[in-house]
Amino acid sequence: MGGLFSAPKPVVIAQPTPPAPAPAPPPEEVGETARAEARARSLRGRPGTIATSARGVLEPLPGLARKTLLGE
Repeated sequence: MGGLFSAPKPVVIAQPTPPAPAPAPPPEEVGETARAEARARSLRGRPGTIATSARGVLEPLPGLARKTLLGE
């Protein structure tokens, strides 16, 4: 029965050519943006490092008593 039906021919799909990469910015511009990002990061300080709500852990929770001694 193998002679009655022939196998379908595989379809060849041409691969698209990748787009040309964008030219790299000049080194002066890269250094300037890195310095600006570092400056902005240092200005944020401790509140900028806490990734929680606006209250964060800087303010105590209202209505909750904290433990003062170990084992309470």
